Parts: sequence; structure tokens; C-alpha cells
Amino acid sequence: MASQCLLVSNNMSFSGLVSDMEIVDGSSFDVLTKVRDYVHRGAIILTHPLCGNMRPTQQPFRSVIMRTFSESQPVDETSLTLIENALGIYRSCLERLARADDLPAPIASDYAFVDFELMRASLESLGLLHNGVVNNSERR
Repeated sequence: MASQCLLVSNNMSFSGLVSDMEIVDGSSFDVLTKVRDYVHRGAIILTHPLCGNMRPTQQPFRSVIMRTFSESQPVDETSLTLIENALGIYRSCLERLARADDLPAPIASDYAFVDFELMRASLESLGLLHNGVVNNSERR
């Protein structure tokens, strides 16, 4: 049973910089829904779905790293609890979710940068961030 790490995100800042990723065209809630779908197929969440402790109404981008398997695995109860709890928080304020399309470009860019930085150390430690991304100034 082969496994691989996968970043699921709605943040285009990762494009071309992360070796294994899936871009979700949608809101941060849509990202968490996609992660839940993976968890039901046996994926294990490696980064907390509420990483950064930012409220859903404050962060239009969401990124989660998980380990996926080539064969269907039993559902990881810890991952399922994490993602269901995160989705519950998001559902409680679904009509007020921050959405990148609703923000001026410079503000959306700043939120994307925050999301990128929250994931940077995990991506580097897992070997998912392509070489050549050396410092923050390259992203801005």
C-alpha cells in the first residue's frame, strides 16, 4: 500500500511550488469538504484543518496537508473528528465566510500569503515544497 502526501488548497500561491497538490476552485469550506471526502477514503490529516486559529470569516484561504493511500484504507477516526469539527465551525457562519473574490486584490494577496506561511514549515518538512523557494520576499 503506497502512500503520498497531498496538499488540498484554494490558494493559488502554491501553484508550481508544491509537488503534490489539488487546487479547489471554491471557498475555504469547499476545501474542508474535499478533505473530508479524502478522509472517508482513508486519508490521514497531517495539518490541522483550522491551522492558524483564524475564524472562517477572517480567512478566505484554507490549506490542509494529508497522507493519501493508493488503496482504500479504514477511516482514521482522529482525522474524521478533526475535519467534522472544523466543518461544524464553518457551517455555523457559512453565510459570512470570507471569500477571496469579494476582497480587493491586495487584501486577498495578503490572506494568501498568511495561508502560505502557515503551511511552509510543514511543506518543507515533508519535502513537498519545491527547491528554489528560499525566503518570504520571493512570494511578495
